[in-house]
Amino acid sequence: MVKWYKRLKKAREAMGLSLGGAVNLLNEMHKIKMNRVNLYKVEQGKSEMPVGKFRALCDIYSVSSDWILDLKE
Repeated sequence: MVKWYKRLKKAREAMGLSLGGAVNLLNEMHKIKMNRVNLYKVEQGKSEMPVGKFRALCDIYSVSSDWILDLKE
């Protein structure tokens, strides 16, 4: 099973976004501040993030949180 944070990185890369581009969109679209170092740490599994930021990133990446978390019904 793929770790959720690896799927988050995969989704960002599939959108063609750099870490800086992702955090810029997070701020522009959702008025949520995050720096690229913190996002990098999340994508490496070394840090957690609040649910609000997680949901906003899913929106920016156009993926469902179920896909990121590898949830199946």
